[in-house]
Amino acid sequence: MRNLLLRGGTLLGASAILSKCLGLLRDRLLVEIFGQGDKVDLIFASFRIPDFFFALLIGGTVSTLFLPRVAHLEEEKKYHFLSSFLWGVVVLFGIFCGLGVFFTDSLIVLFAGGFDVTLRAEMVPLARCLFGSVFLLAVSAVFSAFQQSYHRFISISIAPILYTGMICAGLFWWRDQWGLMTVGLAALAGATLHLLSNAYGFFAHGGQIHWTWKTPTEAWQGFKRDFFYRVLNNSAFQINQTADILIASFLITGSVTAFSLGSNLGFVLLSVVGFAIANSAFPKLSHAKHDYPAQKEILKTSIQWVLFFTIPTVIVGMLFASPILHLLFHLEGEMLRMATTVFFWTILALPATCIIPTLSRVFLANDDALTPMKVSTASLLVATGAAAMLSLVILPSEKAILGLALGNLIASGLSAILFGWMLWAQYFCKNKEVKCNNIAKTRNR
Repeated sequence: MRNLLLRGGTLLGASAILSKCLGLLRDRLLVEIFGQGDKVDLIFASFRIPDFFFALLIGGTVSTLFLPRVAHLEEEKKYHFLSSFLWGVVVLFGIFCGLGVFFTDSLIVLFAGGFDVTLRAEMVPLARCLFGSVFLLAVSAVFSAFQQSYHRFISISIAPILYTGMICAGLFWWRDQWGLMTVGLAALAGATLHLLSNAYGFFAHGGQIHWTWKTPTEAWQGFKRDFFYRVLNNSAFQINQTADILIASFLITGSVTAFSLGSNLGFVLLSVVGFAIANSAFPKLSHAKHDYPAQKEILKTSIQWVLFFTIPTVIVGMLFASPILHLLFHLEGEMLRMATTVFFWTILALPATCIIPTLSRVFLANDDALTPMKVSTASLLVATGAAAMLSLVILPSEKAILGLALGNLIASGLSAILFGWMLWAQYFCKNKEVKCNNIAKTRNR
């Protein structure tokens, strides 16, 4: 397990670091090019609409649905399952993205209802363009999941760098030519490179695509139920993030940008450490299904690595929150104050935030998607409710951003506590009792 974490986790972690750095550069370019006002608010809100549906239906479901089902299939059946899975994503998510493009105006009202009519009208073409990019990312995610099942992490590591790097390049070179639409067109180009990278990694290792649908039969048993549970599990987090943007759209100008920048930077190690370690550990957790002592060791090692990276980051981030934000994004005045507030409270919860992906994957590896759904729903509903009450009702307008910041802290902290308690109660404590009973029976004999 340690070798796997060092090999896969380190590669994915290095990729995530570079991708995250490019993401910070992208955000800095957005602020520099479009200013610290409503235009950049518009961009961050436009990303949230297609990202919501991608994360809900694809980002949090493809790998966790695919890996446990493909792990024990014969070689030829793996390619048939991959093909069925791929065509399902192309057809069904393609239709969904088409509907998103058609009903963009209505979606903008739901996601950014606090913006004025003029600003919402400017969001329409950008959001439509971004729906195209998430469709390409969805297809790429299927190839990525297959590569992950074989512990091949090279193309998976390169893909996000190409995606984010292309957006940065587009903003740097095409901003004068395309203006606001530069963001959408660059995202489309980056998503294309993301897909080509993962597809090349698949075909370079002899991958095959068949014209099949829902084969092999045994791999699709209970698929709808598991998909439904995973979507419900993801929906709590995605609704929480979307609700935060919606709440911010009703606050003073710059709140959407300040919340997005503070949260993105506060969650800096979520992709670099949290998801990298979780994605590296998940194939092993799947192969050790119902082998709770083995899974406990995998979980223990993963948590140790998470804490090793996150605790020093938390200390530095809390001590130097404002200088870091000013240095990275050149923020000043009210925007700097609001972003600092969000960043401080978000990074305080970083260790819990980064542990959650691995904790949830222990349940998913044991074909239990219901428990993560319950935990995520409970914790994030509490967090969203608290954020809305604090920001819109209790706190004055100039301090309302604090409510959203505390919502991040509550969501991560409560979720990690509930996940840890449920794991101990359902798996590890139960397994310890079984061991004790077996020892007692042996002694009696």
